[in-house]
Amino acid sequence: MFGVDLRGWCSAIVATAVLGSLAVPSAMAQTGQLTINTDRSGVGQKAAMSKIASDFEAKNPGTKVTINFSDVESYKTSIRNFLVTTPPDLAFWFTGARMRAFSKRGAFEDISKFYTDQNLKDVMGPFLPAVTDGGKQYMMPTNFTTWGFFYNKEVFERVGISPPKTWDELMAAAAKLKAAGVIPFTIGTRDLWANDLWFDYLDLRLNGLDFHMALMDGKESYTDDRVKKVFATWQQPIEKGYFLENASSYGWQEAIPLLAQGKAAMYLLGPYVLTSLPADVHGKIGFFPFPSLDPKVDTFEEVSINGVGIPSGAKNKELALKFLAFLAQPDNLSAFAKAGAVLPARTDVSLEDQFSQVQMKLVQTAKGSSQFYDRDTDPEMAQIGMKGFQEFLANPQRSEAILERLEAARKRIFK
Repeated sequence: MFGVDLRGWCSAIVATAVLGSLAVPSAMAQTGQLTINTDRSGVGQKAAMSKIASDFEAKNPGTKVTINFSDVESYKTSIRNFLVTTPPDLAFWFTGARMRAFSKRGAFEDISKFYTDQNLKDVMGPFLPAVTDGGKQYMMPTNFTTWGFFYNKEVFERVGISPPKTWDELMAAAAKLKAAGVIPFTIGTRDLWANDLWFDYLDLRLNGLDFHMALMDGKESYTDDRVKKVFATWQQPIEKGYFLENASSYGWQEAIPLLAQGKAAMYLLGPYVLTSLPADVHGKIGFFPFPSLDPKVDTFEEVSINGVGIPSGAKNKELALKFLAFLAQPDNLSAFAKAGAVLPARTDVSLEDQFSQVQMKLVQTAKGSSQFYDRDTDPEMAQIGMKGFQEFLANPQRSEAILERLEAARKRIFK
């Protein structure tokens, strides 16, 4: 039902109609310097944000916007420093637990009133829990991402398989692919987060959302039989050799060309697969959601939300709020999201291309959603857990020791 041809998706128009305009702050000329730090440094999003900034300057004579672009992995380290030492006026960041790690320390400004002033409570309503801490909002959601399997359609056709809908069908497809000399699952775990999806989806499909989120909140044990079942299920394809060998030697992007080249058949990842491939390759790539494992468990999805906030130490908070209002306009937010192959965090935009519709359908039909392991749990716990997942993929026989180590960390961190 969800298999989809992604041909031409990155050039498709994500939003085709603006359903009303936002009330924006006074049009009076305002001079000032606005500094933005962001990890959205892909070619497309860099160009889109630069244009939005340029348009903002044109509408606000005397204003100068400086954007400091950084790659994602470096940004994860630098934000811990610059929020304290040299805070910009706006900082892009992850939402959920990652945001709350800073908001609880007073590093982000409370912008709750912004949503009322700009009439955004309804159109951004589904995304507000991700930017909320203690009933207050500390960021503005910019876009969201769904996740699933991207696959090489030519390889599937050659081997004679279709997008699987169940775990058994996925394992049967993997067996055929391996027999045909194709790596069933490409993956790069040098960037630890790329492996999280396997754990998250298996836990959601086997144990449901309530248990998964309780585990993320430190209220359930990693040595619980339900978590052991997740690892036992995951161990099956690992021990059968269905994953790319030496995955920890590859960054997440470095594992993508194997999919395009037909050396590998599938990659459990987000739409960044498309933005990392040349446009002439997009027609080879299809998509299907993570298959079901237990028909008695409702379907829950991973929906990751990104955002932008005003650091508490920002020098020009009024101008920062004005820029947020400008960025939040449907055409700007859609252009920014489209450039990163993701969807804008607004409910009042029309989606015409097929892949965007599939992403939205995943969100609409899911019984609920988590975000992502390293966004849903404590950052320290996330780092320890991700290292454990990386080790498990390389040495599945160590599962018991890994889970005991994660459990010891959980008890210490969530005491």
